[in-house]
Amino acid sequence: METAVHRTKKMRRRFIYMGNLLLVILTVAGLRIFCAGSYRISTGAMKDTLQKGDFVLVNKMRGATNPGRERVVLFRHPSGAGDAPLLLSRCVAMPGDTLRIVSGGWYVNGRWRPDDTLPGRLFRIRKDIGAPLLEALTQLQIPCRNVSEDAQSLTLRLTAAEAQRIRAHLPHIVQLNPVADDADGYTFIIPFKGYAYHPDSISLKLYREAIRCETDGKASVRDGKLWMDGREMSLFRFGRDYYWMLSDQAAEAVDSRQLGLIPAGAVVGNVWFCWFGNDPKRIFKRIH
Repeated sequence: METAVHRTKKMRRRFIYMGNLLLVILTVAGLRIFCAGSYRISTGAMKDTLQKGDFVLVNKMRGATNPGRERVVLFRHPSGAGDAPLLLSRCVAMPGDTLRIVSGGWYVNGRWRPDDTLPGRLFRIRKDIGAPLLEALTQLQIPCRNVSEDAQSLTLRLTAAEAQRIRAHLPHIVQLNPVADDADGYTFIIPFKGYAYHPDSISLKLYREAIRCETDGKASVRDGKLWMDGREMSLFRFGRDYYWMLSDQAAEAVDSRQLGLIPAGAVVGNVWFCWFGNDPKRIFKRIH
């Protein structure tokens, strides 16, 4: 017959067991939320390093080297939306770095980084033939890069080969006129918290989205100048750190080529290693 003392000891063991189980669950949840997380790769943007279907462990503990220079980094789309997609790229420029964009590549702190996805010229066409041009771009599978417009014309960036293909496709209606590109060969500073920025018409093309987000949409760019609360801003002080992310496979990537600056708040962390995948040689090896 079970005594009251026996029932008390049994109940105490149950409480201890449940308490330990709860502690384990909270510890694991805390590690996953704040320290590390497992993710499945669904993109070929870094296929020289990671393959689609690989499972990776990501270090979420932020520090001086996380995100780290030249490390493969997981980050969220900087739109800030709650369902913003996760993206994978290599961190090539850190807060305070000097970035120079030239035809065919980048200079990061004076170090050359080739990039065949950067065409060398901007071209201008009449605005009234923009629709046939966009249709031709779709048919020829040519991406729309740096498209902008004014009252009379459209401008977009093309390689010489792409421009020739468009001329051959629409020989009677399209005249592609190369124009000077002020951004080609321009040098930018990757903003850091406290960076005092004096706006100019060229760098605003890179900084405007970051400034708009930092000011909750109160800042705007008009006629190559920065405006906020109805007055022109001659100085803007950044309140966040930013990074420049580039994927190894540009054709499959969404990175700073399209998104521009990546704020620190969007960074999840460095990819540590692949813990499961199709290539056993890469499993549990540190990702560089």
